[in-house]
Amino acid sequence: MKSVFIWAVAVTMFLVFAASALTVYGCYRIQKVLLPDSQAVWLNTRTVIADGRILEGGQRAILDEPVEVNILVPTGVNVTLENTRFIIERIDSGFSTLRPKQQLLYRVTGISMVVLPFVYSIAGIMLCARWFYRRELWPPIQVLADATKHIREQDLDFMVDYNRNDELGRLCIAFEEMRQALYNNNRQLWNMIEQRRILQASVAHDLRNPIAIVEGYVEYMQQCLADGNLNEEELQHTLSNLAITAKRLEHYTDYIRDLNAIEETETKYSVVQLPDFLRSATESLLLLAEQHSLEIAYHSNISECQVKLDEQIFYRIVENIFSNAIRYARSKVSFRYSITDDMLIITISDDGKGFSKAMLRKKNTFLYSDDKTGEHMGLGLATSRVLSQKHGGSLELSNITPSGACVTIKIAVHIMS
Repeated sequence: MKSVFIWAVAVTMFLVFAASALTVYGCYRIQKVLLPDSQAVWLNTRTVIADGRILEGGQRAILDEPVEVNILVPTGVNVTLENTRFIIERIDSGFSTLRPKQQLLYRVTGISMVVLPFVYSIAGIMLCARWFYRRELWPPIQVLADATKHIREQDLDFMVDYNRNDELGRLCIAFEEMRQALYNNNRQLWNMIEQRRILQASVAHDLRNPIAIVEGYVEYMQQCLADGNLNEEELQHTLSNLAITAKRLEHYTDYIRDLNAIEETETKYSVVQLPDFLRSATESLLLLAEQHSLEIAYHSNISECQVKLDEQIFYRIVENIFSNAIRYARSKVSFRYSITDDMLIITISDDGKGFSKAMLRKKNTFLYSDDKTGEHMGLGLATSRVLSQKHGGSLELSNITPSGACVTIKIAVHIMS
């Protein structure tokens, strides 16, 4: 933009100078025609020849400048300077000698020599400013004004499209990056709100069973007390079941509190080398697998590269899913890694019985669990789901053939160039 502005000013100055020079020159020539040079004179010649005839002539000349005298002489007549007389008559070049119309034109040309260059300068500046504004400033300003209107109306689903490599073009790119950041933040906030809603729905749903059990035992004890047939053995049995249910509720509230703390975890990115990092992370689980007499299979089609990710979030996700897998696997847990569109895809599968149909239908349920005892309430899967979403990804459940559960985790990574 700076270079365009300099060129526009330079061209304008040249055009103004050229127009001013032509105007001054034209006015000067007109004045010369109207009012001859004050140094101009008439040079008259008077020659007396031998037969007594007189030859007269005249021509225009400039004082202090050489002049060639032209005398018309008849054929056969000799003329000498002694017989020639030179008479100089001054040409009256005063302004008062001009006719009224000539005087007006002379004044107009004199004024034009001063005024028109000033007018050309003003007009050139205005036209240059208008051209520069319409070509360089108005398009990006309009783009930014429209973008501001969208943001003011809380509409972030648009794009700031202005592809020029100048100062305002870079400003539009920065504005687009800000819009994208706002859009991503709003989407994350919306996802967080949605997860909160799902969590609340899951809590309300999953708390119904233990609460119903407590209510049932309370009604049973009240009925037995009213009938007077509550013996010591039944009282102890009922209180024992109430204690178990209360403990389950306590565990459940602890899980929810831990899950809320995980949601507030900040992502801290670092650069890691793939696939070495993935191989090392998988090998770190070998000892735990050997304790359960399990085999770990590792597969990766990732070429050597550097990516940015949160190592702690990665380890927590993989360890949580692996901890669930070893509870159901018969002999082997498989790890598969790949990268597609800046998404690191982690597939962890086992050769166990797989997920139940009810579990696979719980796509929008916050806590995953098939355990009816209440000891395992699906916190590992829930935690992994929250962490994968915090890392810009997702978590999906499926079954593999002929048998076995499969968890696919996707986390967003930034591949270093």
